[in-house]
Amino acid sequence: MAPPHQKTTILAICILSLSTAFVWSRYYKSAAFERPFHFSVLTYLFSGISLSIYARYVLRFESGYPSHGNRDGNGIAPTKVPSGRFTLAGIIKSLLRLRYLSPSFTLLLFCITVRTILYWRIIRTIHCSWDGLQAFLPFLLALYDIFELRPKHLPRHGHEAQEQVTRFSSSLRKYVFVALLWGLAATDTLLLSERTTGAICPAGGYIERMIPLSQLVTLSLDALFIYQVRKLRQGNERQSKTWYLLGSLFLTSAAVLAFLAVWSSIDRANFQWNILLSWLAVGDLVIDSIAVTICILSGIYLLGSFHATIVSLILTATSILVYVQWRIMDGTMIKVWSNWWGLVTGVWLFLGVGVLLHLGKVAAFQLQSPSESIVSRNRYGIYALMAFLLVFVQTVFMSPGGFRPTPIPIIANARRESDAWIAQAGKSTSLEAAVSEYRERYGIPPPPNFDRWYKFATSVKSPVIDAFDQIHADLLPYWGTLPAVLRERTTHLLEHPSLSIGGIAIENGKIDISPHIHGTHRWMMDVTKDMVEPFAKWLPNMQLAFNLDDECRVSVPLDRMRAYTEEALKARARLGEKQKLLSFSNTQQPPWFKDFLNADESIWDRKSPWFVERSKRQIFYEWISPTCAAGTPVNKYRWWNRKAECLGCSFPHMTYGFISNWKLSGDLCHQPDLAYLHGVLLSPSAMAPSHTLFPVFSQSRLHNFADILYPSPWNFGDKVTFENNKSIPWDQKLNSVYWRGASSDGFATHGAWQTFLRARFVHMAAKAKISVGAKSLFNFIPAEHTTFYGSPTAEPPISHDFQEHWRHRHLIDLDGAAFSGRFLPFLKSGSLPYRAALFRTWWEERVHAWRHFVPLDVRLGDLWGAVSYLGGPGLVEADEIAQAGREWAHQALRKEDMQVYMFRLLLEWGRIVDDRREDLGFTL
Repeated sequence: MAPPHQKTTILAICILSLSTAFVWSRYYKSAAFERPFHFSVLTYLFSGISLSIYARYVLRFESGYPSHGNRDGNGIAPTKVPSGRFTLAGIIKSLLRLRYLSPSFTLLLFCITVRTILYWRIIRTIHCSWDGLQAFLPFLLALYDIFELRPKHLPRHGHEAQEQVTRFSSSLRKYVFVALLWGLAATDTLLLSERTTGAICPAGGYIERMIPLSQLVTLSLDALFIYQVRKLRQGNERQSKTWYLLGSLFLTSAAVLAFLAVWSSIDRANFQWNILLSWLAVGDLVIDSIAVTICILSGIYLLGSFHATIVSLILTATSILVYVQWRIMDGTMIKVWSNWWGLVTGVWLFLGVGVLLHLGKVAAFQLQSPSESIVSRNRYGIYALMAFLLVFVQTVFMSPGGFRPTPIPIIANARRESDAWIAQAGKSTSLEAAVSEYRERYGIPPPPNFDRWYKFATSVKSPVIDAFDQIHADLLPYWGTLPAVLRERTTHLLEHPSLSIGGIAIENGKIDISPHIHGTHRWMMDVTKDMVEPFAKWLPNMQLAFNLDDECRVSVPLDRMRAYTEEALKARARLGEKQKLLSFSNTQQPPWFKDFLNADESIWDRKSPWFVERSKRQIFYEWISPTCAAGTPVNKYRWWNRKAECLGCSFPHMTYGFISNWKLSGDLCHQPDLAYLHGVLLSPSAMAPSHTLFPVFSQSRLHNFADILYPSPWNFGDKVTFENNKSIPWDQKLNSVYWRGASSDGFATHGAWQTFLRARFVHMAAKAKISVGAKSLFNFIPAEHTTFYGSPTAEPPISHDFQEHWRHRHLIDLDGAAFSGRFLPFLKSGSLPYRAALFRTWWEERVHAWRHFVPLDVRLGDLWGAVSYLGGPGLVEADEIAQAGREWAHQALRKEDMQVYMFRLLLEWGRIVDDRREDLGFTL
């Protein structure tokens, strides 16, 4: 039966390993690590209180034994046992008295404070950090021992002491060498398995370039802290004083860091960050602070029995094993270990732990007996190899997608689904069939003048007659709002042109444009008027508010949206039961207000209380999270590491590393990591959103917003076009990837541009071109405005003709401040468009991923795989997708198709804003 002390030690090892694994499993997902000062203050507070309580227990336990002298080994009088009740005041008095008893106190306080400040700096620019440096912690601790060159317990006799020192020094040097190799193997494994978002660490003299040095200093401080604590734990016979001193240290550290945090709160932005915590952040801070406190307590306890290198090895090996498990489950590790060098580093990653444990045992003078067998003497190495074999087998059988996944099955499935949708979308060949199909699809009768719409659609040979689910999804919540309220809110928008809202009024078939529009945006309303005029005479009187900004405007919290939807379904159900249907009303009560049309310039000074200014600041947690259910990932954890790709966040919409559900890929509710990876979410140039359901018509929107989509004036007005006379056959195009554009993602403040989508793509493409050389597919033209790199005063590169795109097979389309207006010309060109986007447009349901274009995740982690396949062994599939996209674009994405969509959209909207909407409909 094991002695009680040995049982406690084994328990402490288990607790240290489990708590370390728990913390590292939550490291990227916890909001606690995004707030180093909050997290550190709370952790040190918990640790200080816990150590003080434990010291109180130790003091009582030790008071039953006689003192061996009036002073301890350092010449310090032993602490008098406090009498009386166990009170917080008593502990504080003891701490204030004890914190000056050791010269180590100031050094340890310095280590804790400085490493916290450095860690805060590292977290703010995590994309410039190096992964895996914690693996060198045993190496640094062994170096400290070499500098000191003395064993843990010196023997009594001089000759034996010298022999022991020599043996210790020899073992320690071996340990240092092996620990260095193990640290290199661990770091290399993490580098080989790294899945990055392409976040940019700027070149030159930026402070971000100092982050690796900050990491090394932080690691050195950690090693020094552990080393000093080990000396304290193993240097005094009366351990109660040591526990009290450490408790005092952590409480003092918490107080110092709290003071620094309060001082920084003078700045308004820091005040909001420090004080206005979400419940998610509070919960994560408490949970992870407790977990790290347990880790600290168990580590301090073990430092009284083990060498510091052993304790640090448990910490680092556990953290790296957790990381390896992540990479096994996401399919990365099997690719790493399929390479001979990756396999070698993987074997040494496990075997090195066994060797270090063996050498650590020798360095601690736990010498093996001559009678021990070879297996017994090398048991740690054998255990390590067995662990690697188990993990390797797990990697082979549990990795998704195998060694070389391709999108072949996704392409085949997409082709089937697309063909089925196209066949159903235009199956009605008569007005009677279209009316019947409408009722069957949507449960209500078509809107009045549906026959006029049908005639218009068939006259322009629209291939889509029946499938307009996008319109019904966009307008559904507005059925849950009274028509008079919708008219009032529309007028409110038009009466506040400072919101960057343009207006169109349709009355008796005549279209008037609001005069209160800036000249730079007037063209949008002119083009929209041209789009609507051919069918305006069939529309009821209405006013429309159009968003003139790129960014979307209406974000309704989920509980309100569900209430709107519930009321909407009831209203539509009542309409579906009506037998006698009416046409549009001639008048409304109250009527549309027109006073704004004749208002003077003072109208620009009006401020709306319903919209707030949110430009140049992160909007994710204020405008995206409330639209998601409480159980979704965005409301359960925060992925703060903008460098590391969150494969779990993209798992719902990806299969074997490729997007298999394009619609779901735009839903932000399961993608908390995108808070830092898209310009409009991180730092929008112009953002004035509202939580109220205002009827705003926008050219594009994020999935979680409620703007009503309409065909873009940019495309209808031919701002960018494909010129048929410059068409190039597929086999004559260059097999290269081409992108050109401007850094229009968002406002580049405080380094925010370093994670913008377009900047990340340029950075990743540049790295690929450098690494592969002339054979690279990545032949690209840099941005027109050189705001990604270099001096802002530098001359921009030479602009190229837009028609230059058609010389290349692989064209990249990326979100800017909103959707990219170049996608439709890309489709018509016969080249293969790759699209990485969160913004959705009116044509989403009729243009299909992997059938007409190649979808890319905005993290761009699938870019290499897609290009490598479709630019190499999958060239035949690439040609088929490109030609299918070109043919379909010329059939279903013409100007006439935009008008068909707009006509139907406005008929549906005209019914919704009619006071008698539950009686309106078309009958044969």
